[in-house]
Amino acid sequence: MNTTPTTTHERTPVATAAALYDAFAAQDLERFTGLLAPDAVIHVPGAHPLAGDHVGRDAVIGFVIDTSVRADRTESIEVLDLLGGDTHAAAYCHVTGVRDGRVDLDNTTVHVLRVADGLVREIWFHNWDQARVDEFWS
Repeated sequence: MNTTPTTTHERTPVATAAALYDAFAAQDLERFTGLLAPDAVIHVPGAHPLAGDHVGRDAVIGFVIDTSVRADRTESIEVLDLLGGDTHAAAYCHVTGVRDGRVDLDNTTVHVLRVADGLVREIWFHNWDQARVDEFWS
């Protein structure tokens, strides 16, 4: 029996989050974009140039591209665990990256995703070591 959802509307928040991180890891921007609501928002904490709210699908994609370029495509997100409910998912992650002249990024973080109709509507980052994240992205 096939229990795989056939549309995004049948996908649970955890399944949507898993698909989003899989698309990120595969560097599949088209699939990643397709999992975002047109009005998606990513809330990035900190005191660095990429911090703040990135509002709209294009802004979220812009943030993803900016981090990739700044980290010379070395940024990696290892999802350690996914938790979910009816409207949200949480990804417990280990994020690493390398930039010339910076301390390497090595951060444990929780990403909280609000999901509706199989699309990511909002993402909040909660970093374990915000000072190190700020230093890396500054």
